[in-house]
Amino acid sequence: MHRPAAHIDDDATLCSIEILAEAVEMAFVPGILELRTLRDALQDALRSNSPDAIRLAYSAFSRVDRDFRQRISHHALSLANIRRQSAGPIRQSARR
Repeated sequence: MHRPAAHIDDDATLCSIEILAEAVEMAFVPGILELRTLRDALQDALRSNSPDAIRLAYSAFSRVDRDFRQRISHHALSLANIRRQSAGPIRQSARR
């Protein structure tokens, strides 16, 4: 029996994937297969919002060279901080 594909609809997860994809673009070096694989896996995860695609992207990230992972992580943290600052404070009524 065929089940419909599950989709991720958690905004925080999707935002994290977007930030990581942008960070990979910032650190991208043409010719490095692991970075291209990671970039493609993240783009697929964003398109499909599928848990399997997200797991594949995580697996691709774990295979990237440690120095590139650190560079990507640095970019991602910077981008997340910028997004958080531009979002402004959470209104009291929005927290309830």
